[in-house]
Amino acid sequence: MMERLRISSEQTRTILKDGTEVVAQKIETPRPIPGSTAHHEAAHVVASGEIVEATIIPHGDALGSARPVRMTAASAAAAGAMGHGGTGWDRFITENYLGVDWGTAKSAARAALSGKEDLMKEVAIVLEQEGTIGQYHVEEAKKRVSEKKQGIYPMKLEIYRSGRRVESITTKSYHGEVVISHLPTVSESGARDKIK
Repeated sequence: MMERLRISSEQTRTILKDGTEVVAQKIETPRPIPGSTAHHEAAHVVASGEIVEATIIPHGDALGSARPVRMTAASAAAAGAMGHGGTGWDRFITENYLGVDWGTAKSAARAALSGKEDLMKEVAIVLEQEGTIGQYHVEEAKKRVSEKKQGIYPMKLEIYRSGRRVESITTKSYHGEVVISHLPTVSESGARDKIK
């Protein structure tokens, strides 16, 4: 028997027609709160499209840095476009190396970052967690953002019969639903069949 359960909150309790109770709960992994340097560098990373690496580990006078595969005025001005401080070097590179007006570069950066706020936040969290990241980390961040938009979350399901837990499984939700392909059965002797 297959059941499709709608997940309406962090924890949802459902009683099925046969009396089986299913408690579904999102699995939340604690994650760091990104600081200002992580947010600054995340803007550069996302505007760059592809990076060699980015770091929030201070070196020299810099609190962090991002090395794009290809430097553009939009990627150089991205942190300034998002209102982050510490953009003196970014502005210097934009105007003196790339030869682009700072205001024009910030406008291009805002356009490049439009609609990518969730990705910038995710990259900032990864930077805060890892310290230094590469393109692999950016691709994983994109995947997590995409999954979140599709309602894909890790879930823990606790299945009860007659008030007794008979199974605990982990799965993923999709568009706010969890599908259980096989519910466990409990025979009169108390033995249980596993969920496949």
